[in-house]
Amino acid sequence: MTKIIRKAPVVNGLRDIQMTEYWDNPLLPAETLQAKLNGSPVDAKQYPKLSEEIQLLQELLFAFGSRRYGKMSMLAMVDILQATDYFLVVNDLEPDSRDHGYADDAEVVHRAFLKHQDELLAFKEWLRVR
Repeated sequence: MTKIIRKAPVVNGLRDIQMTEYWDNPLLPAETLQAKLNGSPVDAKQYPKLSEEIQLLQELLFAFGSRRYGKMSMLAMVDILQATDYFLVVNDLEPDSRDHGYADDAEVVHRAFLKHQDELLAFKEWLRVR
């Protein structure tokens, strides 16, 4: 008997999105992040920085996927996708369903922000003036 494995990027992260699916819909990472946030929102009082940063990442992924913004280095996009992946995975180092389950996610996302601060500030400015 063959085991059917269901893909669930909202739970398992970006590994459940094949490149052919991404080529068909480059908004998949942004839509997956949006679905995760709809189902498990970040408590802005408990994690104000994560709430702000993950919203900006979502906007960046939508702008990038729709080809409205491309002034990011490849390295920045790889790191942002890795941080997004970590946020999406439910059972990471600290499962998201536990108290303080987003603490590790907040750290990973913030590291990507610090590493690519200038590029993310430029994107934020682009959002502001568009």
